[in-house]
Amino acid sequence: MASKRVLKVVHAVPTEVVSEQVSVQRVTDLGGAENLRANVWTVNEGSQVRHAHREQEELYLVLEGTAQIEAGGTVYKLGERDTVVVPAGMAHQLSNIGLGPLTYMAVAAPAVPDDVICD
Repeated sequence: MASKRVLKVVHAVPTEVVSEQVSVQRVTDLGGAENLRANVWTVNEGSQVRHAHREQEELYLVLEGTAQIEAGGTVYKLGERDTVVVPAGMAHQLSNIGLGPLTYMAVAAPAVPDDVICD
């Protein structure tokens, strides 16, 4: 039997300032997801974020701009609408290598709190 849950439409524009270089829209919190984590991020030109996840695999989808991701010793360049999945436990660094801001969506599962391992 299908759930009677009401769906929420969320306009995903990063408005929460994390630092001078990074802002986020926590889509999961607004949309009510229970089994995954989804955020839309904007990072300024030249910014980098390096981390890993203990249990979560993570999908990146570039919405606007140009990204570079280093994962497992290999470097990948991502343009608009390009996507890549990083397995759990693999350290990776996402960098904005384009001109202007980079906006991307990061989706991870399972929805495990405090799963980030920072380098």
